[in-house]
Amino acid sequence: MVDSDFTPVAGACSAQNDLLRSMADKFAVTDNDLRSVADEVYSSIVNGLQTDDTDSNPHGLPCRVSYVKSEITQDMRQAEGTDQIALGLTINTSLERFKIASVRLHGNGQADEVNKQIFRMAQGASASPGQLFQEAATHVAEFINSHNLDSAKQPLPLGVTIDLPLEETSKRGGRVVCSTSACNRMFGNVDIARSLDDQMTRQHLPVRVTATTNCSISTMVAAQRRFAHTCVALILNHGINAAYYERAREVPKLHGTPLGESDALVAINTELARYGAGSSALRPTMWDHRVDRESMDTGAHVFEKLVADKYMGEIVRNLITDFMDARLLFPKDADATMFSKPYSFFTSYMTIMEDTSEDLHEVGGLLNAGFNVQASAVDRQIVATLCRIVAMRAARLVGAAVAGIVRRAAEATGKPAVVSISGQLTEMNQPYVRCTVETAKRLALAMQLDEPSFNVLGEDGYTVGAALASLSK
Repeated sequence: MVDSDFTPVAGACSAQNDLLRSMADKFAVTDNDLRSVADEVYSSIVNGLQTDDTDSNPHGLPCRVSYVKSEITQDMRQAEGTDQIALGLTINTSLERFKIASVRLHGNGQADEVNKQIFRMAQGASASPGQLFQEAATHVAEFINSHNLDSAKQPLPLGVTIDLPLEETSKRGGRVVCSTSACNRMFGNVDIARSLDDQMTRQHLPVRVTATTNCSISTMVAAQRRFAHTCVALILNHGINAAYYERAREVPKLHGTPLGESDALVAINTELARYGAGSSALRPTMWDHRVDRESMDTGAHVFEKLVADKYMGEIVRNLITDFMDARLLFPKDADATMFSKPYSFFTSYMTIMEDTSEDLHEVGGLLNAGFNVQASAVDRQIVATLCRIVAMRAARLVGAAVAGIVRRAAEATGKPAVVSISGQLTEMNQPYVRCTVETAKRLALAMQLDEPSFNVLGEDGYTVGAALASLSK
């Protein structure tokens, strides 16, 4: 079966519908394609568990092992009713902001006490690790003061989480493993826990870093607080990532270590964004190749560039400009200046595909306000359809990838998988999330797996998850 999102646009000329059909066909994915993606992701995880040497294992995902274990749910239960306050700090590099949360666990049916606050990174904060962590410590101080947490008798545990590839170097520390100049400038090769502790000590803060994790893992921890059997977490933010629980003794690269001899379920950060190099299942279109060629990391993160918030709007913009170049969209004297600017069509705009009004008023309003274009009824339908074509292709591919992860997680736990989804796309594009879930469930059943269950945490599950991870024993 082929999943195509083409429906002829009423009132459009044959040339318009022909081009729309051609584009929809190129973005269509078959059930065989999706099953192949699921199988490739599964194999990439298995390969990634073998070794951390990417040169000798080019077809494996990094699959970085975390010190977080599934029994963290027990640590959370032990903290209930003790008045223990835990702090979480998210360093969100893509949006240049810090998020801080405090959590007090109550239990016995009482809702946990949670406070959150967002701080924008000051200009120049990312110039060096010293400046970054100095500002982070300053905002932690502000948060403590504004929420009256400075009277704690014992140092408050702080969990740090970050939206970049992370290698956990100890029970509490970690370092960013990213080769871009921006990452090197911001983090260098420093240990995050030690660097932040140094800055907080200088400011005489009663806080100590006790855990450093990737956002995918802190999301999984947050989900476990609400759904104790969660074993997979999916992040749908500016980029994409996923984590799951794996049996330690089944991880070859842990063999010979005390952890590798244990039966513990350890968290694995798959770094799903890196899937796709050399894939025979993914079928990028000419527009995908164009976006990749003009990106900062040409040839890398192939999968992410097909499905993530950072890129979907740009794919739609390229489809729109091709329609305009063919003189099949908008008035011939329409100002194309804004549409010619890369990344001017934000992925958040794609919510217009949910416009069900008779004249697609929301679509018309966006095109007028954002691009100074007076769009006809047919133009509005075409743009909404282009958004749907790109979003649904992405959602199906993500669902297929999740099915591959679910297969591995089910093998590790011996139970039906419970999947939690977090990130800004969960709130800005509901059809995308629904299609992702439906695709993953359908493929899981086709692979003879128990049907996985899904829950959505919303945009920010990971900051609370970081606070909960700080309680890990």
